[in-house]
Amino acid sequence: MIKHFKFQPHFFIFAAIFTLTACTPTIQLDTPKEGITINMNVVVDHNIKVEMDEKSQKAVSEVDPAKK
Repeated sequence: MIKHFKFQPHFFIFAAIFTLTACTPTIQLDTPKEGITINMNVVVDHNIKVEMDEKSQKAVSEVDPAKK
């Protein structure tokens, strides 16, 4: 019964192990030797404008008459 196989059964086991290990992906992460340098020249300019309607201005002036 076993005579009809050309190869021995352990050949198929070896072939299966070989194909499984040959298809194993390898992932390698490598960090740079030098540090990461970020140079940023940033100018922040603020211009804040507050506007009030007439009703709010009257309410504020009634509470604090010095700030007209």
